[in-house]
Amino acid sequence: MKAERFFLSLGEKAVSFFTTVTEISQLLVNAIRALPSVWFYRRQLLEQLYNFSVKTLPIAAVIAVFIGLGATVQGTYQTSEMIPRATVINVIFKSTVLELCPIVLSLVLAGKLGASLAAEIGSMKISEQIEALETMSLDPIGFLVLPRMLAGLIMLPVITIFANFIAIFSCFFVSVVVTDWISAQEFASGLEMDFKMFEMYFGNIIKPAVYGFIIALIGSFFGMRTSGGAKGVGTAATNAVVLSAVFIVIFDYYLGKLLL
Repeated sequence: MKAERFFLSLGEKAVSFFTTVTEISQLLVNAIRALPSVWFYRRQLLEQLYNFSVKTLPIAAVIAVFIGLGATVQGTYQTSEMIPRATVINVIFKSTVLELCPIVLSLVLAGKLGASLAAEIGSMKISEQIEALETMSLDPIGFLVLPRMLAGLIMLPVITIFANFIAIFSCFFVSVVVTDWISAQEFASGLEMDFKMFEMYFGNIIKPAVYGFIIALIGSFFGMRTSGGAKGVGTAATNAVVLSAVFIVIFDYYLGKLLL
């Protein structure tokens, strides 16, 4: 009996997983179909651009400062005098831009924005505001989902560029000004060493755009399928954060493997 229950539960979870993936894909297709009407929903788009940018800048700045400080401390601690200091700065620079800032910032914003999106749309769902949109001949996907997806796609790269700049500046400040561990000329040489412009595009634009799109899509999806009152809103927010984080980590691996 226990074995039967185990395999039955495993089968139900597998079916639920593939059903969820199919429904997310359907939502994505419907959002793409609503893309020609984006000008009609420009006000909602501007609101979401503001939510994805200005409201997240303070937390992005704090995270970026300590990413830069932490990467500098760890990088200098784990190297020896046999390694040129400019090389250490180069490793810190590339690891920060390509990996640390994009993924740490995206995971934190998945908790902030993903939960917020799911809770906001979920509250509209259980209060029948989405049905009210349909009665007014407004497409709920175009009105609610499309602006959030575009805002995530556009603004997360902007926030990541801002965060990377602050992280590198904090690295410069602590290693050159505060501790005098390296000279400004050596620091600049480390940044220029083996410099590849595609790496800047990859770490500042490509990865954050994908992550922002994932956060908005999954948050909107769980918000649209919310049921069960206030408890359902909390469940939707939790599921949105967890699944967004999982997808971000998965795409982090595959993007690096395919493009680097």
